[in-house]
Amino acid sequence: MGLTRIKHPSHSQHYLVLRYPQEPYWCDGCIGLGFGPCYECEHEDCSFYLHEECANAAPSTSHPFSKCSLKFHYNAPQEDERYCDACGEDVLGFVYQCSHKHPHDYHPRCLKLPLTVTAGDGLILQLKKKLPSKCLRCGSRETSNRIQGWCYVSSPDRYCYHIACVKDMILEKWKKDYFTQDGNVNEANSLALQTFSPGREIALPGGRSSSKATQIWRKATTVIMVIISALFGEPSALISVLVQYLLSS
Repeated sequence: MGLTRIKHPSHSQHYLVLRYPQEPYWCDGCIGLGFGPCYECEHEDCSFYLHEECANAAPSTSHPFSKCSLKFHYNAPQEDERYCDACGEDVLGFVYQCSHKHPHDYHPRCLKLPLTVTAGDGLILQLKKKLPSKCLRCGSRETSNRIQGWCYVSSPDRYCYHIACVKDMILEKWKKDYFTQDGNVNEANSLALQTFSPGREIALPGGRSSSKATQIWRKATTVIMVIISALFGEPSALISVLVQYLLSS
């Protein structure tokens, strides 16, 4: 946890205060969706937010998945389209980049993803650079941008999801106004939240609805929620609501 009140070069005219908004927000650093704690401009008429990881980005860093040092940039040095090699999303702002001739890019928040996360039932998920099998959400080893992308995998490699796919699920619902400003779920759209869960045609082999297959499907749903927690920080009230709707389907 960093300081609770800071000045940042990207918004030097005002102080930023560490807060815990209940609604989703756009980070003005990496231009990515955020949930949970962030640094927010203390002026009420100024809507400026930074992920904690973006606000506290060091000039350089390293990661087990990268063989060289990573340098922080407020914008990617290259003018062509850039994609984060972890989540596959566009690089539109803050980014870490390696020094290779064809450099790799990483959002500050992606570099802070835990290498291991554990579900409440003891299921362990590991962050991997390469998918050992096809992603259960998209059915591919690559993201839509043809980036291999990082993934979380449960042992023994039964549940495998791209970080990109889980982020896309959240972003899709947010853009469709499924979340209210207080961080809860719009009642009119509550049933549609069931689409956060893995497709039954993937999770339930042969389309059967046996008790064992249903158990597998529910476990996959739990895995997705654990990944969401890893992506966006400690589970907020919003995540808790999503879990209720997912497990009630």
